[in-house]
Amino acid sequence: MGFEINNKIGRGRKIGSLNKATISIKDNFQNLIENNLELLDADLKSLSSKDRLRTIIDLAKFVVPTLKQVEQEVTNKTDLTWLDSFDEAQLTKLLNN
Repeated sequence: MGFEINNKIGRGRKIGSLNKATISIKDNFQNLIENNLELLDADLKSLSSKDRLRTIIDLAKFVVPTLKQVEQEVTNKTDLTWLDSFDEAQLTKLLNN
């Protein structure tokens, strides 16, 4: 028996309502992290620089939104051959002004 229009028995959650189990898990996990910040900090400091960085990047995935990779082609159509006539001192002067 498939879904029937105007079914009164199994309506499911209302639109926009939150999943109570998911909220509970997120809250408990947040409390776990908050209650162990000093221990996590000490554990991170005990790692080598390479492992510490890898761990921080892995943990950031759960906090920082991931960005979509975008490809962009850059073309430089500006003619900069006129710069070839300057010596090093003149170029340095131009850059510092």
